[in-house]
Amino acid sequence: MLKRSIITFGTAVARRPVLRPYAACVRAFSRLQVIPTARGFASGPGSTDGHEIPKEVLELSADAYHISSDAFLDSLQEQLEELSDAYPDLLPDVELTQGVMTLEVPAVGTYVINKQPPNKQIWLSSPVSGPNRFDFYKNRWISLRDGQDLLSLLNIELSDVLPKPVTIEA
Repeated sequence: MLKRSIITFGTAVARRPVLRPYAACVRAFSRLQVIPTARGFASGPGSTDGHEIPKEVLELSADAYHISSDAFLDSLQEQLEELSDAYPDLLPDVELTQGVMTLEVPAVGTYVINKQPPNKQIWLSSPVSGPNRFDFYKNRWISLRDGQDLLSLLNIELSDVLPKPVTIEA
């Protein structure tokens, strides 16, 4: 008799904790209310900050990206080297290696301009304006966040350091 009551008691105790949380969950979920919000999904591909990415940027092929970015960086290097030759104390070093350009400007710091093939972008790390990303849009490297043109930004920042205004062109 003692043996039978222990087994029965043990079985009842074992079932109780399993059934009660389940029942509590069912009661809790049955009382949930769905609250509609004003948020929705974007109609097309967008960026992480919510703006639409132009179709031209989305459809840029990897080959077209590499051709455009390599030509841009080569042209930029030539023009910056000319400035470095004209102002060796103000722009002592311009270097381009494997898609990464560094420009030393002792008055403000080092610029890094580099290709980002997975994103099909050119990234700028500026000691003056900070980091920015540029997409190839309408044959120019444009920041989709603020609409700034990469060359315009460099012209402004370098003109503040050099004795004469800078005009770097693509």
